Amino acid sequence: MSASRVALPLLLLALGGACAPAPEGPPDLLLVSVDGLRADRVWPLRPADRPSPTPNIDRLAQSGLVVLDHQAGGNESLFSHAVMLTGQPVSALAAPDYTSFTLPPAAMTLAEVLALYGYTAGAFVAGGHVKGAYGFDQGFGVYSDAADFGSLFHTLPAALDWLAAGPPGPRFTFLHGYDAHRPYLHTGPVYHALGADYAGPVDGWTERADTERIVNGAHHPAFVPDHIAHAEGEQLLDPGSYARLRAHAAGCAGHPLSPEDVRHLADHYDSGALSADLQVGRLVAALQASGRWARTLLVITSDHGEDLGEHGLYNHRSALADSTTRVPLIFAGGALDAGLRGRSLAGVSGAIDLVPTILGAAGAAPPAELRGLDLLAAAEAGPSLPLERVVVQEGVLPMIAAVSGTHRLVMWGVPLDSPLLPLALEAAPAAGPWLRLSDRRTDPGDQLNVAEADPAALEALRGALLLWMEERRPSEARGTQPQDPALQAILRARGYW
Repeated sequence: MSASRVALPLLLLALGGACAPAPEGPPDLLLVSVDGLRADRVWPLRPADRPSPTPNIDRLAQSGLVVLDHQAGGNESLFSHAVMLTGQPVSALAAPDYTSFTLPPAAMTLAEVLALYGYTAGAFVAGGHVKGAYGFDQGFGVYSDAADFGSLFHTLPAALDWLAAGPPGPRFTFLHGYDAHRPYLHTGPVYHALGADYAGPVDGWTERADTERIVNGAHHPAFVPDHIAHAEGEQLLDPGSYARLRAHAAGCAGHPLSPEDVRHLADHYDSGALSADLQVGRLVAALQASGRWARTLLVITSDHGEDLGEHGLYNHRSALADSTTRVPLIFAGGALDAGLRGRSLAGVSGAIDLVPTILGAAGAAPPAELRGLDLLAAAEAGPSLPLERVVVQEGVLPMIAAVSGTHRLVMWGVPLDSPLLPLALEAAPAAGPWLRLSDRRTDPGDQLNVAEADPAALEALRGALLLWMEERRPSEARGTQPQDPALQAILRARGYW
């Protein structure tokens, strides 16, 4: 870490502000998670012919440091935020069981480490599966999570009020909203900013589960998703329903989606991204007006993307693919080293890198068990991470992925908390249904399985994943879902319970 990142020299404000001296001492740290935001909606990965739904975030990416190939820790809010806020794999925190996972008290969160260095931490999140009851409130003096399945429109005002008041000293703020999250119907000031002239059936879908009823280009309104019991006996929407949906569709034609329907579903999604972007613009403007921008390191990312039909379904929990796990990662703000502005970092990074990176910016030592990289230090050293670097993702279905700069390997079918998982991975044949290898260079949409055609790449990633399993220390903790009846009622109403 360079001394300039701690000393905070005079910097030019990223979005057109005047030169101003930054105060001495550690920077304010602001981590924004736009839940469900895909990397291809943000510059520079958005296709040139697609209008931008994120002009404010684009501007931050262009004037700050953009990480080009950032991979979430998983494909669901609960798992992915756990990795984001601890720098640990899901299975190193607690049993990777979607029906019981919570952060155990022994987990060391980013907020807890920063507190040792004089930081005051506040979180302003949109509830749901980032509720404090799941263990995410550890280390935060303020954890506001009342806006259940809300958006940044709901969480930003409280965050700004907290930043404007309270004790002196450096702040760590965690801000979160479900703006771009399924079912792409979140209300906000720009709802239907795109596709307002559409006159098809999509706008008549009022149930959250309606997008979970789409498979292979057809909507199946008669399909009823499964529910399963978690460790406490409550009911949780079963991601395994997707297999039953495919079986249902094999015997039922459903209602085929027209090209206009597909476009409008994407318009709904992009409207959510635009809604989030508006709030990011408000955030930056408020920081500049208050004078905090000069001493703030702003980190913008997401916990997962959304598979908008690319693999047959509309959700994020049914696949470990770039559509569901490749997300933006942008560093901006007055506390970002001037030498990193207007630059990009290539090579695969993962959510496990966020904690060591943010701690490095604060001048704080990371816990010894972390295996992630300080991405700001890496960007100072060169324009790219090693091409052969591999990051691992754990899904809420029995699937695990290893991702490099060239390929993605996914293993299916074995519960992630099974002691037989390494043996099954080692023995799985290339020709069987358990392994899927895609070439990310020639097949960015992850449509072709080349496990048999490219044995060298298969074995390289298989070996990397086996080494990861050998080196990690699986947690014996098994969490329980929150017992708060009000939270359970909210989750049931959203189709999760």
